[in-house]
Amino acid sequence: MDRNVWIRVIGETVTNSTKMMLMPFFALYLENRVDSMFKVGFIMSIAPIASLFGGMIGGRLADLYGRKRIMVYSTVSNAIILMSFTLFDGYKAYLILSILMGLSNSFFSPASSAMVADVTNQEQRTEAYGLLRVGHNLGTAIGPIIGSTVVFFSKDALFYITSITLFLYSLVLIFFLRETLPLHKPSIKKEPKQQNITTKELLKIILSDKLLIFYITTGIIISMGFSQIEGMLPLYFKQTLSIVFEKWSLYPFLMSINGLLVVLFQFPISGYLSKKSIGKAMYYGTQLFGIGILSFGMLPPLFVLYGTGKLLIIVILIFVTVYYTMGEMVMSPVQMTFVANIAPEHLRATYMAVGGFQLTIGGFLGPLIGGWFFDLKLGLWLFIFLGAGVIIAGLTYRSLDGKVAMREQEQNHALKYL
Repeated sequence: MDRNVWIRVIGETVTNSTKMMLMPFFALYLENRVDSMFKVGFIMSIAPIASLFGGMIGGRLADLYGRKRIMVYSTVSNAIILMSFTLFDGYKAYLILSILMGLSNSFFSPASSAMVADVTNQEQRTEAYGLLRVGHNLGTAIGPIIGSTVVFFSKDALFYITSITLFLYSLVLIFFLRETLPLHKPSIKKEPKQQNITTKELLKIILSDKLLIFYITTGIIISMGFSQIEGMLPLYFKQTLSIVFEKWSLYPFLMSINGLLVVLFQFPISGYLSKKSIGKAMYYGTQLFGIGILSFGMLPPLFVLYGTGKLLIIVILIFVTVYYTMGEMVMSPVQMTFVANIAPEHLRATYMAVGGFQLTIGGFLGPLIGGWFFDLKLGLWLFIFLGAGVIIAGLTYRSLDGKVAMREQEQNHALKYL
């Protein structure tokens, strides 16, 4: 792999270790500082909705001015914002900081994803994105365990450590990352108008891309499910299993297993999937993922009802984590590969940003709906609703390969008349 990919992998491992020290405890941190779970959910959901606007801008800027510059800006600003959570207090302050964090984060992903696509061919991309997930989840395996120790001494320390790590990573990006923006390729020179495309023309291109719109709309419910596992599942375990485990939280332990599984198996799975149909991979991945969400929701009340022992609960939930993680490992890298493959080269970062709308919209709606369900003491129904929704949404991916083949036929037909 290109050096830039390895810089991303190492950076993803280190920064995500510190972020995952913080994120499992973020909802619990807010719970003690605002007066309702709906407000907690709204604070967590406003960042994704802010990134809905920022992602499009960040992607376009990365296509015009370079991937590296936007990645550095996003990393530095995110570090400052996270540090600010320890300096301010109150619902309004956290709401503003969450909006700024969403805008800051939204600039990084499309630029970095486009950079990976710039330095890989189509055959390498699933493996490259899988390798990034290995780094990401190595951090997921390490972070919660460290965080569950640090949080006993100081919750603010979680923010300090994450912020400092992001500052250091920005220095690595400045001095070692190579710019990959393909401005000087012959195909671009022959079509100079591509660089001066207006916002209206850009929106027309995106809205007319049926494959991209299909991908976003089907992915929103899947993203909503993922947001509950990251955000609301620790609160759900606290509500349902505290009678069994008292103060010990099972969630960081399971998320560490999730990260460890990805570290061990993501790259070989991605290598295998690079030779397989994207549509089928996304279909099978979403089915496992959806069944995992249903299981996390339905099993804890049954454990309590039937007086299941601690050890058996842990073993069963480890098993659930295994097939949930398997679905995640199959689904996630091919999703990024799909968007990179259908994107025009001169709009690659923009497409990656728009493709991320499914995460953004789902990330907004998920915590908001989750907080509302939790205020009504309906956490079980939240996971049933979203688990079933993910399974149904995933069924539509069975037709994806046919849609891609039809698009390629139309493009080849159009080229004959140019």
